[in-house]
Amino acid sequence: MSGEIITIIISALSAAIAAPVGAWVGRKLERDKYRIELERLRAEMKDKLAEVKSHELENVRKAADILMESIVPPLKAEITNLRNDVQRLNTALERIWGCRHIDHCPVKYELLLAPQGRERKQDGSGGAAGDDGPARKPARTAARGDPDDGDGEPGGYSDGG
Repeated sequence: MSGEIITIIISALSAAIAAPVGAWVGRKLERDKYRIELERLRAEMKDKLAEVKSHELENVRKAADILMESIVPPLKAEITNLRNDVQRLNTALERIWGCRHIDHCPVKYELLLAPQGRERKQDGSGGAAGDDGPARKPARTAARGDPDDGDGEPGGYSDGG
């Protein structure tokens, strides 16, 4: 009987020790398993985020290409047209000062007026840039091209101007 009791005691002690040790070892193995799975999921998530960022960058590139192909060329053409128009206007405006009708020129008068919302710029002489100034509107005489002008030309312009 004493052999049976010793076997029972040893079995009880080994069961009492083996159950917590087995649970501890099992928990340790499960924790390592979950840690490995968690690292794998984090790596997948990083890959997915990198893929999303790559798609975002690709979308931005496509949008920039669309912008460059469909918007920029028409704007460049419009800017070129505007520059040409401004150059033609500047050329025409420069010819005003050589015109023989400059004393009564309505275009000169409009150029000397201050634009709305801004003050007229001074030319450094303390007055207007023209000889009459914008203080008074020039009196209207016969329209250009009237036969009463006496220059003999129906258009009112000579070759000089």
